Amino acid sequence: MSSTTGDGAQRPSPRILVVGNANVDVLMGDVAPWPLPGSEVVIDRYEWRVGGAAGNTGLALAALGVRDGVDSDVIAGVGDDFLGNWLEGAMAGAARLTRAPHATALTVGLTHPDGQRTFVSYLGHLVTLPAARIDAALAAARPGDLLLLCGYFLLPELRRAAPALLRRARDRGVVAMIDTGWPDDGWTDAVRAEVAALLPLLGAFLPNREEALGLTGCRQDGDVEVAVAELRRLGAERVVVKLGADGALLVTEAERAVQASPNVAVQDTVGAGDTFNAGLLAGLARGMSWTEALAPAVNAAALAIASQPRHYPSWEETLSASRQPLSVTK
Repeated sequence: MSSTTGDGAQRPSPRILVVGNANVDVLMGDVAPWPLPGSEVVIDRYEWRVGGAAGNTGLALAALGVRDGVDSDVIAGVGDDFLGNWLEGAMAGAARLTRAPHATALTVGLTHPDGQRTFVSYLGHLVTLPAARIDAALAAARPGDLLLLCGYFLLPELRRAAPALLRRARDRGVVAMIDTGWPDDGWTDAVRAEVAALLPLLGAFLPNREEALGLTGCRQDGDVEVAVAELRRLGAERVVVKLGADGALLVTEAERAVQASPNVAVQDTVGAGDTFNAGLLAGLARGMSWTEALAPAVNAAALAIASQPRHYPSWEETLSASRQPLSVTK
């Protein structure tokens, strides 16, 4: 991959570094209402597939033409068991997983008729982190490279290492981003303080609407613009909020942009945010501005969640998707 500068010259694309969780997902649905304790529910479909934020992002990047080991380095662990063997094979070409002496992490996802989902996870190998690979990747990073930390709350070692890792990335001129996900113990004061301390170290914070509201203490039916203003006050240079069917919102000191999403028939929303992140990273690596990269990000997520079984779109498919309005104010 290469990107084009303003004068038309070609230069090497920023390298994409992804650090996060990969695991096995078993998705079942639809479940309604929630089962009573001691009861049994029969569902009409299930799917066994790669899961975890880094797992989904890696597969989406590969579909978008980002070559692992060349254009990107997707860093995640895997357990030392038969599930790990399967996961390693399923991610071949999208990520090189690092073995850990643990059982492979497993998530059971229950989908509901309204499109929402509930997850039950066993952490397994996620209690470890491929620290040596992360160190090597950062040592080789160039100014302008892109770093995404994801699956944050499911990786206890990443939570401990994140402040130092992000400072190191900043010192090397790497543009760091984080998608924390939703904390399993909720947005306590301690969790809010933990994440808030990371915001000034980032080039971009990538929450969804609910996470932005939760982190800032806003009501879940509150105004996301208020939450974004608070995130900026806490030190976030750039906030990109995933708004589901409403697209995405980008806010910096200089501009505010809203990218609408194509209207699709939603089949499965699992991994939507990870696919958005992959589209955003791929756009930036191809030389797009942050505002321009919102379109492939939103389109990639929309196309993915409209597929059953899951299909991650190619770069060409994201560009040929229905073009939706982009509103920018300075």
